[in-house]
Amino acid sequence: MVGLLAARVPRLVVLVGVMLGAGGLTGCATGRNTVTGRITPAHFEFTRVVEKSGPEDEPGGWWAVCIHARITAGDSGATSVCQFEVGVPVHNRFQGEISLEVAQEAAAAMANRAMYKVLSQAHPGEVLGIHCRRFKDLYVLMLDEKLKGARVRQCMMKGVKTVHFNEPYHCDYE
Repeated sequence: MVGLLAARVPRLVVLVGVMLGAGGLTGCATGRNTVTGRITPAHFEFTRVVEKSGPEDEPGGWWAVCIHARITAGDSGATSVCQFEVGVPVHNRFQGEISLEVAQEAAAAMANRAMYKVLSQAHPGEVLGIHCRRFKDLYVLMLDEKLKGARVRQCMMKGVKTVHFNEPYHCDYE
């Protein structure tokens, strides 16, 4: 019965559009699906939208970038765009000053971990938007753990660069 069902259900691939770094580092997540792909810190082209002001030890300032990531179901070719804004404080009470480089490294590392976790546990036939929502829900928790005060939300902030990721993460359903 299982063999007959497997023969009837086409193998699906989910692609989440992100640009791969030079050489395209490959990684696999734990879970039943194989996930490859990597986003690099350089892809997080943050804009400092709020300058830090006030006493040195007070929180303030804000880095932000809007991300448009393409999600595609490999066999069907169905496509959706996952849009979200990543915001990181310039200075917080826990880590102090957060440089652009630290913000980019944390944003990339947590995005990769969150996407791998979501796609490695994805089910064939799920609506593409569910992967985006699960990713954003997990990503905000992971990024805030790394950089207190960080947020992931709908793209809303004026003057923020929008970055389109066109090369895919790749998920093979098992």
